Amino acid sequence: MTLKSFINALSDEHHSLPMYQKIKEYILEKIGKGEWLANQKLPSENEISAELGISRMTVNRAFKELTEEGYLFREKGAGTFVAEPFQLIPFFELIPISQELAIEGNPFSSTILQLGKASDPKLILEQYFSVENVESSDIFYSEIIYNNALSPIQYEKRYVLASFAPKYLKQTFDKDCALTYLQALSPILSQKHTLEAIIPNSLVQERLQLVQGEACFKVTEELLIREQIISYSEQFYAASRYKFHSKI
Repeated sequence: MTLKSFINALSDEHHSLPMYQKIKEYILEKIGKGEWLANQKLPSENEISAELGISRMTVNRAFKELTEEGYLFREKGAGTFVAEPFQLIPFFELIPISQELAIEGNPFSSTILQLGKASDPKLILEQYFSVENVESSDIFYSEIIYNNALSPIQYEKRYVLASFAPKYLKQTFDKDCALTYLQALSPILSQKHTLEAIIPNSLVQERLQLVQGEACFKVTEELLIREQIISYSEQFYAASRYKFHSKI
């Protein structure tokens, strides 16, 4: 794969998609046709951004989304590569944890561990939100444990654009979870989820009261309005005490 062929394809003036989406579609097309094979290395973010004259964050967003979707993988210090073929099973919209518990007739409660402004909003904006104007936005951060009666079911770490949810820090989340609150703020809010089974680190293990070596589910969630991420979260579920529901 040469940088020149990559850049020529992305410079199509008749393509109306945003540049990060053009990058994604080009990569997916090459993988789908079998022209780019597993473990093949892509040009670096810096090389592509320099040749196209665009922000590195734009390229990073495309690479990050394709990595989260399982089409690419990254190796620290080595670069970005095409991932092995996989079967992607799509989810419908995931129901908020407070509604999940209500479906099963179980009581809901929450324990707020942190609720305030993110300590390094510029870094968070660059890493998760792909926002160009990083100086003018505040980011809220929350860490919350959601409980089924007194047993922890979900441990959530969430970042939220303050401009989208200016009253986020005033919420108690005693009756509903953060996702329910954010969904109520906009009728055009869309969701993107990635689910995986993991062996949690010691912090997550402690938060969910898991025994050593016990698995949990990890859901990475992006909430978007017109392709702009307004909230990013990582949610960890105690696999032995929880099962997912979904809706169409």
